[in-house]
Amino acid sequence: MGLSARPRRSRTVAAIAALLLGCTIALTAPALSTVRAEETSATAATKSIPSATEEPVPNTNTAPASSPQIETPGNGQFIGSNRTTVSGSKAAGQEIQLLSPRGGDPLCIVDDSSTSWSCNNVYLQNGPTITLRVVVTGTPGLSDEIGVAVLGAPTVLGGLTASESNGWVRGTGHPQATVTASLPNNDTCTSQVDGSGAWACLFSGTLTNGSREVTANQLASFSRPSSSNSSKPVTIVFDVTEPDAPVLTAPSAGAQVPVVGTQYTGTGETGATVTVFAGAYSVCSASVTAGSWSCTAGGVAAGSYSVIAVQKDIAGNVGPGSTPLSVSYVAETTPTPTESASATPSVTPTPSPAASSSPRGAAAFPAPTAEPSPTRRPGTSAPDAEAAEPEAAAGASAFPGQWNDPTRFAAAIGPTGNGSPFPLLQAGLLALGALLLIAVPLRLLAGTISRSRGGRPLRALPSLAGRNRVREEFEVAPTVRLNRWLRGGAALLAAATFVMLSGPVVDQPAYLRLLVAVTIGLVLVNAVGILVPLWWSSRVLRLRGTVTFLPRYLLLIAAAAIASRLFDVHPALLFGLLGSVTLTTRANTPGPGGAQPQRPSAAQRGQLAAVRVSALAAVAALAWSLGSLLPAATDFATSLAAETGNTIVLAAIGSAVLILVPIGHTSGRRILAWSPVLWTGLTVVSCGILFAALAPMVEQWQSEGIGMALWIAAATFAALCASAWVWQRFVAPSQR
Repeated sequence: MGLSARPRRSRTVAAIAALLLGCTIALTAPALSTVRAEETSATAATKSIPSATEEPVPNTNTAPASSPQIETPGNGQFIGSNRTTVSGSKAAGQEIQLLSPRGGDPLCIVDDSSTSWSCNNVYLQNGPTITLRVVVTGTPGLSDEIGVAVLGAPTVLGGLTASESNGWVRGTGHPQATVTASLPNNDTCTSQVDGSGAWACLFSGTLTNGSREVTANQLASFSRPSSSNSSKPVTIVFDVTEPDAPVLTAPSAGAQVPVVGTQYTGTGETGATVTVFAGAYSVCSASVTAGSWSCTAGGVAAGSYSVIAVQKDIAGNVGPGSTPLSVSYVAETTPTPTESASATPSVTPTPSPAASSSPRGAAAFPAPTAEPSPTRRPGTSAPDAEAAEPEAAAGASAFPGQWNDPTRFAAAIGPTGNGSPFPLLQAGLLALGALLLIAVPLRLLAGTISRSRGGRPLRALPSLAGRNRVREEFEVAPTVRLNRWLRGGAALLAAATFVMLSGPVVDQPAYLRLLVAVTIGLVLVNAVGILVPLWWSSRVLRLRGTVTFLPRYLLLIAAAAIASRLFDVHPALLFGLLGSVTLTTRANTPGPGGAQPQRPSAAQRGQLAAVRVSALAAVAALAWSLGSLLPAATDFATSLAAETGNTIVLAAIGSAVLILVPIGHTSGRRILAWSPVLWTGLTVVSCGILFAALAPMVEQWQSEGIGMALWIAAATFAALCASAWVWQRFVAPSQR
């Protein structure tokens, strides 16, 4: 029997199902291929990063990852230029980045197959610790880091002008660094860079006219003893020859000129600046063009003046004055319409000292102050006497605003500017040197002299006013009694005058204000030096204290002021005390042997002296702190406050240091006899505050080389005192 055929319907269904299956596969094939590609990538990524439970599979086809290294410069190395080369090693094929210490874009990127890398001419800013870091791109964990000190060369900008100089050179550098400028003949000059980064110094050697190349390097505290590289040479034309005297052609000698406006003309050196002086007043200034100059000014008070002209060349050299001409300034009586219509603002003359004839005088001429002069309307009659008085008074006012002008005592004391290189540590070292080389040797010398005189103490100052004479020498003992307030006031005024004269004084009303400020300051210093010990003696020691006026203290005040003036010590070294506080003897309650007097012990005297010195040092520190909070001295009130505060600081700490000297019957001698340790501490602290206040003067002495000479002199003095003490104490007794 044969097989039966499949039904037609089942074949049709099968064909339709096969067609649908083929369409489905065709539609889903691209999606399946995409999914397989993603799965393949994910699987590869998963294999490349080992999981926490699987062991990483080492890749035998690539080298193991390693950190790059910085080999040049070395860690901690000093670099004397702002441009340098940084190089090192890395793995082959690594891309590395040298990061900038200031952030931002990398200094350089290296991407090659080499195992070494180098970044040339990269810029590094100045600083004691500049961090250099190299990393692998995309893998910050692979890195290396070092720290270097960088101090680049300063810049030389030129002389007083861009290209010419009378010996001065200027430029920029790292703040507070010391710049040394050099010439090809090895002449040098040094300067300290200020807080704004500017410096200037004067070549004081055998400098002659001509063009020379100037280079400079600098030395900072963090680079010592290494200096920066030298800067690029800058050619400067040096002109050290002073110009000839200019010629004043108008007005002529004996001429009468109006006070409202006068034209001055003459000849001079092309490019120079000529300033005209009428008496002591600067009248006007003009530049010399093509050998001639001209300027117009008015406002000079009526009278006869000697008129001269002085010129300063482009390099800054100031020449001698022209031939003096006697000119009479008169007030006009009948103004013409032309004069009234052409009246222009005039220049009010300002007082000026005589111009220096030094070829290297760098001071500029005083700038005239422009003020419109009073003019009359056309057709008006001549001014009467009352109307002329204000004009004459204005012309006679030599120092406008002089009551508000600050004096030298208004300048801030202490280190100059923020970030000054004069640290407190250096002040402490100077104080320790003063203790070991001056105070202690003085004590040894005083003891040696006292023993050689049979035990009689050495007086710090001789007695005054005949007190060294006994009353029996007079047939009638003189008795002079003055009111104590009158005597104290006169002494205070004399002391204030001496203190004020410790600096330059000119005939300006501002110095009357300074006298008031100094008087107030001395009153406060003496109040602290007297009232605090009196309170301590009565409340703590339970003893009676008396105030003694000491005329010899006026000699100390005068000596300190004269020394400050002679040696130009600024801020000044001052002494401001006028008296002292002593403990008096009083009777005790009656005992078995009767009432016994209670004499102050050496410990009580030393304690009172220590309180006195501590009070003076404390008020000096307090006044200094409060003074730093005051605004700058610009008017009468701020100038008075600054002058008073500075007087308190200088007089209080100067007095504390001087009375700590352990000779005679000073407070320092009493403190040393009671507690040498306390005397040492007070001396170091007081001298430290004093040297910190005198920081500008100490810095100047160091820059001029005077500091080393003073150290040598102090060491010599200490050696001589110690030798005298050893001889008198050990050698002389053995020879007897």
